[in-house]
Amino acid sequence: MANLPVWVTVGLLWSAAPLLASAVPPRDGELVAEAPCVVSSPSYDDYVAFLKARPPADPKDTAFDEAAFRRNTPEPWFRALKAGDGVRCRRITYGSDGLRVTGFIVEPTTAGPHPIVVFNRGGTQAFGAIRTGDLVELAGWALDGYVVVASQYRGNDGGEGAEEWGGADVNDVRHLATLARALPNVSPEALYMYGLSRGGMMTLLALKAGLRVRAAATIGAPTDLALGLTLRPEMEEVYRDLMPDYVRRTDEHLRARSAVLWPDALTTPLLMLHGGADWRVSPADALALATRLQARGRPYELVVYADDDHPLTVNWAEARARIRAWFRRH
Repeated sequence: MANLPVWVTVGLLWSAAPLLASAVPPRDGELVAEAPCVVSSPSYDDYVAFLKARPPADPKDTAFDEAAFRRNTPEPWFRALKAGDGVRCRRITYGSDGLRVTGFIVEPTTAGPHPIVVFNRGGTQAFGAIRTGDLVELAGWALDGYVVVASQYRGNDGGEGAEEWGGADVNDVRHLATLARALPNVSPEALYMYGLSRGGMMTLLALKAGLRVRAAATIGAPTDLALGLTLRPEMEEVYRDLMPDYVRRTDEHLRARSAVLWPDALTTPLLMLHGGADWRVSPADALALATRLQARGRPYELVVYADDDHPLTVNWAEARARIRAWFRRH
């Protein structure tokens, strides 16, 4: 996937070896181990050059737009992350359903208490895993005074178990929120959440499962998986590989992950952002969910950016500001 403002899968920051501390199964939300994030690129310009040299992840994606990247991922955020200047970044291992799962905490170095943001990554397995570009984005949140936590989801980046693309791995989001609320420099009730693409679906599923947050936001979130398969039938291979017993339980899995079928479970103020030219997830998904929330009088906003792509490359700076304003409003 090209021009991703957040989930750029480049510039490894760490060894893939898991940070395991004990053979005893960890408690849900327990911080098992941690290590500082290490940015491998020597400078911001070197990082940009690295991105320019990479081909698009898919032929349908546009080529890398350097001006858009520099606008969407500012150099001061990169410097703050790399130097630890105002930002502390930790790669962590934490407990979820007895598994050791890999994640991150990116936080201000100033005294709290700070509000919390749970960030849910997009992608599948290694594709979309949190890398340098994501952590630069999260450093921007930290510089704005938020403590940000993020999960790679079970089975990824050295973590135990196997992801289920919206099954039991939703607990990895819920238990990470538990960990975040127990941190010493946070305001436990000031919890917010946003997710990109598949991470938007994880956000909606976490809300459905009862995670209480003040407000949430999604970007390019799939909300109707059956409809999505008519547009991208190749996604069924992903579902078959990751969703338990998919062939026998197809309808069950698709329905359980499709928020358009359970809008009554969504009472949290929800901001939905989508690209009008998104070929990975149709904007019809966001429109359908908005229609159902409107019928029930739920608090929501929907913004579709005409001619923009899945990661909102053109409008990402404005979209980011809109998410921040939505969280401040609540």
